[in-house]
Amino acid sequence: MSIRNAAARASVALATFFLGVASAHGQTGQLILAEGFEGAFQSDPGCKQGICNVPVGWGVWFIPRTENDPPGANFQPQADRTTARVRSGAAAQRLWADNATFTGGIYRVVNDVQVGARLRFTIWGQVWSTNDESPISARPSREIRVKVGVDPLGGDNGRPSPLNGQVIWSPEQEAKDEFTPFTVEVEARSPTVILYTYTTMRDSVRHNEVFWDDAVLEYIAPPPTATPDLPSATATPTAGPEVAATPAAIAQPAAPVTIPPVTYTVKAGDTLLGIALEQNVPLAELQKNNPGVRPEALQIGQVLIIKPGTTAEVATDSAASPPQAAAGQASGEASASSPAVLATPTVGQACVQAFFDDDGDGKRDELEDLVPNIQFVLTTGGNIIGTYTTNGADEPYCFENLPNQAYTVAGTPPDIYVPTTPLNDTLRVNGARSYFSLGLRRISDGFEDISPTPTPRPPPIAMNSNLTIGLLSLGGGALLLIGAVGFIASTLLRRRRL
Repeated sequence: MSIRNAAARASVALATFFLGVASAHGQTGQLILAEGFEGAFQSDPGCKQGICNVPVGWGVWFIPRTENDPPGANFQPQADRTTARVRSGAAAQRLWADNATFTGGIYRVVNDVQVGARLRFTIWGQVWSTNDESPISARPSREIRVKVGVDPLGGDNGRPSPLNGQVIWSPEQEAKDEFTPFTVEVEARSPTVILYTYTTMRDSVRHNEVFWDDAVLEYIAPPPTATPDLPSATATPTAGPEVAATPAAIAQPAAPVTIPPVTYTVKAGDTLLGIALEQNVPLAELQKNNPGVRPEALQIGQVLIIKPGTTAEVATDSAASPPQAAAGQASGEASASSPAVLATPTVGQACVQAFFDDDGDGKRDELEDLVPNIQFVLTTGGNIIGTYTTNGADEPYCFENLPNQAYTVAGTPPDIYVPTTPLNDTLRVNGARSYFSLGLRRISDGFEDISPTPTPRPPPIAMNSNLTIGLLSLGGGALLLIGAVGFIASTLLRRRRL
């Protein structure tokens, strides 16, 4: 009876989840895959050590540890079924590393997808990271980066390859101690697509754990169909009353509006380069905005200027617009006007750089150099917007005057490098700078897979009765011999004294 009730509750929870997804997106769509991780788990043979259990059909991927990695960095994550942190039903997928960091996730190969159809992949994730056993994460969640992706080209000949530059990634989100939906949309370019989760972190604390539940892949638009060319329509002027041309507005003296500066307050652990990357501003510009500030002498509570304040001039309207005049408002008549609103710039920048990721944490630190001769390609809607090849000195390089929308940026390093970050990402330009940093390591520097394997322990010796008796006899004989030697020595010493 209890099993039936549990199954019923799981079914209701999953149905509620799928209805929630449908209502959130305004349409149900045709489901391709819907998994709540309630079924059987099995071991992934691709793992090299420890526990590695995933739902049937899924696998584990990770960046392997190398001989030059610092202690506790880039270990293979452990994977297993969990009932401790679950969004719906009775189980979820858990990935973790104890006192270590990892970069990796789970993946799913999906076949028989309609080429040209638009897909949406959604999965719920949660992060737990702490140095103690508290159920609340006791560190900034920005140190753990989480996102999901879809390879619309089916990997490398059907084989999973999350860092091959083909994967379209979702934005990174915080998911600290609560399940958060991660969603990405792509157009299927192959009958096979591959779904990925991605997690990386910086610090090797006691618990670095991420949980995944309720994965859904669905169609949101069918493949496009060709439409016949329609004859071009010629606009025909329509007769109407003559309207006297009037000026749109009469220029008036501009009213100055002060825009306050954008500032940042230094906190523990901050570096000047880290602040520049976090605030999407070039390091040289940050130093220019804060003359006299030394990178090695930052103080907690110190206020830095990210963007200086400016004074803008906003023109005031004194003449009614034509619609207002038509409504009977006389020219020069006072009208209520809303406060001046500063519009978001309609163009922005996408900035790129490649760096030697010496510690393998996926983020550029102050002592990590730039990498030359790496080509970046910026595209949108399948069209190339621009290309750039790094020189290892003047990056980040920014593509200028980009209309506000989403762009895909991809780096193509030579085979002499091993990537530590995805080779591409989606940048959303919204009147400001967006950044993409590509982490690389030289194979010639010894960065090869040396993922640790469990140290073999000799099995305990099973002692039978004969062996036990023999060992006891041997030990007893040794004790008797020691006792006899001691007795003889004592006797000789007495005689000498006499």
